[in-house]
Amino acid sequence: MDQFIEEVDEELKRERYQDLWRKYGTYIVAAVLLVVIAVAATVGWRQYQANQRTQSGLAFLEAQRLVELGKKDDALAAFKALGKTGTAGYRDLARFREAAALAQQGNEAAAAGVYDSIANDKGAEKLFRDLALVLYALNVADRAEPKALIERLKPLTESSAPWRFSALEVTALLHRRRGDDAAAKEIYRKLADDENAPVRLRTRAAEFLAVIGN
Repeated sequence: MDQFIEEVDEELKRERYQDLWRKYGTYIVAAVLLVVIAVAATVGWRQYQANQRTQSGLAFLEAQRLVELGKKDDALAAFKALGKTGTAGYRDLARFREAAALAQQGNEAAAAGVYDSIANDKGAEKLFRDLALVLYALNVADRAEPKALIERLKPLTESSAPWRFSALEVTALLHRRRGDDAAAKEIYRKLADDENAPVRLRTRAAEFLAVIGN
């Protein structure tokens, strides 16, 4: 009798499972498929991104090779194209190289435009944006309105800013353009005496002090 009851109980359980499967089986399969698709999509996306980075890296190396071969126009075109289509890191590096190539060709206005676009690009790394602003200021220091540019550089001259020494040097040049030698001297003294500043920059600061007077 006990065995008979167990068999009946097992049969009832089996029927319940079958009923549950008939009722919810489609949803269970769909849920499993969604998980599989999501995992596959994630893996596929990562693979795609890796491939894109590889392609951007190869394109950057090719542009560099063109520079070494002296094919400046072709290199400029390659860097410009990569600056539009490359992955984030290589895109920013390509734009810096594009700007540098334009400056070497004597087209400082176009170079400044590229630097300014990087500085204002919220999608770029902050470190790159700040460097681009310093390079932009350096390119337009002899023709831009000094006061506005000094204000724009001010956050980059803080003690914690990574490009503070270069930003301070450009700021001193801009003060000189405004005719404010006192402000320029103060910055040059600070740079010349700062042991953390690059040696060449300290030397330049000392030379400027010698020219405009201590």
